[in-house]
Amino acid sequence: MIGKGAKSLQKFSSHMTFSASVFQKSYDKINDKLRTKTVVDNSGMKKATEEEELLTGSSDIMVSGDGTWKTRGYSSIVGVCTVIGAESGKVIDIDVFLWQVM
Repeated sequence: MIGKGAKSLQKFSSHMTFSASVFQKSYDKINDKLRTKTVVDNSGMKKATEEEELLTGSSDIMVSGDGTWKTRGYSSIVGVCTVIGAESGKVIDIDVFLWQVM
């Protein structure tokens, strides 16, 4: 139900017989916090990229990458990948993967 809005979350919760779902006001507050976090994260990663370029003297930088899935094996639908600058050791990029069965 990611990206579908509060109404979809409420509908899904009722079908799954979960307890009371998130109300619109709470949902909006959560989304505002996530937007702010995303802006701050992106700003920090941009600064880390600029620092990495400054340390290497080039935009061709060496990075290290690592990733993981929520569960072992190939059954997890959630994973994350991180790219780290080789010189600074700072996070340059992150991505979350959601595998959806159609």
